[in-house]
Amino acid sequence: MAIYPTPPPHERLDVFFANMFQEMRKAPPEAHGAFLMRAEEEFRRTGYREIVSGGHIENILIVRLDLIGDQVMMSGFIREVRKNFPAARITLVVTPGVYPIVELCPYVNEVLTLDKNALFGNFVETLEKIAVFCRDNLWQKNFSVAFSPRWFSDTLIELLIVWFSGARERIGYGTNPFKSWLGDPPPDATAQDNFFLTKNIVTPQNVISDADRNFYLLAAAGLKVTETHMELWFSSEDSRRATEMLSNLPSGKKVLLGLSASDKNRKYPADKYLIALRELVNRNMRFVIVGGKSETDEANFIEQNMPLGTVLNLAGKTTLRETEAVISKTDFYIGHDTGILHMAAARKIPCVVLYREAQDRENILPPIFSGFRRFPPWQTKAMILRPAHPLGECATLPPCFGWCHHLNEPHCITQIPPQAIIEAFDKLGS
Repeated sequence: MAIYPTPPPHERLDVFFANMFQEMRKAPPEAHGAFLMRAEEEFRRTGYREIVSGGHIENILIVRLDLIGDQVMMSGFIREVRKNFPAARITLVVTPGVYPIVELCPYVNEVLTLDKNALFGNFVETLEKIAVFCRDNLWQKNFSVAFSPRWFSDTLIELLIVWFSGARERIGYGTNPFKSWLGDPPPDATAQDNFFLTKNIVTPQNVISDADRNFYLLAAAGLKVTETHMELWFSSEDSRRATEMLSNLPSGKKVLLGLSASDKNRKYPADKYLIALRELVNRNMRFVIVGGKSETDEANFIEQNMPLGTVLNLAGKTTLRETEAVISKTDFYIGHDTGILHMAAARKIPCVVLYREAQDRENILPPIFSGFRRFPPWQTKAMILRPAHPLGECATLPPCFGWCHHLNEPHCITQIPPQAIIEAFDKLGS
């Protein structure tokens, strides 16, 4: 009689989910929860949820699907995970856009990319796409621990990935992270998070900045945090290229001008920047403009209206890692709350930062609405500039993140006078 070997666990999961998704497509949405419960039982049956005797950690997964600045502010978290588990194999999952800045991270063994936007569809389609990603990249690694450290209300995709990964222990922030500020939600509002996570962490009210939240997650999970600085990872070739580019700039204090921002209402108008730069150039300051291709018009405008040779315009001309290397060789930063800011802060560069958020709004549920409180320059000397009050109807409309409702143009932030930038440099000791 022939004896057929039992398929390995990842192949059994593949067959199970193929059948489950066929059934789910025919079922009403209210039945989806029951299917996920069945899937959890299958994970247990195939051995994925078993706790290894002695608590030995072999494989760790970190899922972080967001933007450049957020990833820079995650660098310390990744380092501290490595310190806690020096012998583990660590896999990091990020979006394609931030891959270059973590490609050379010395604390991880593998970096995978996943386009979060490509996952969206109806619920079953999203689950299927995540299952395929986990089948192709994660199931055979048999993770001991998976982290989902992003703190906001739209983290369901990350939670689904750590759950589908098969990890035994799943630690992170759920989709109801505001509990400590808004009061405990009803049990059915947290049941989903508690299903996907074995440790659903809630921050206390005094933990507001996202950098703090990253480290708090580790401490709340019982791990040690010994250092809290951030890091940039670029190559010697990136550094050589940066030196070569900066050699075209005359001697003087090198001031990094960060024009990029994912939201247009976070941008300060180029003509207002120009007023401040024309004064600062008389103080032996030279300006290095960095940003993406979308900032080239603004960068060209500033370059063309400044004295010849005082501006090095690199907007749209550098890779992300070359940008990091350029930043590391500058003396000051001027700009918005953006990824460039957090790169500069990671190198302890003194910063002048312009926020759209009005001063009289910063204490109204800051972990939800305050960009200034959530994303300040981390552990570096900084001057923060903000308008005193929201502009126009933004003063009467309901709260929103950053408090400025004009999403497609600079608005509230335009109230900051150029003279305030000059005075900020005086206070920084330029």
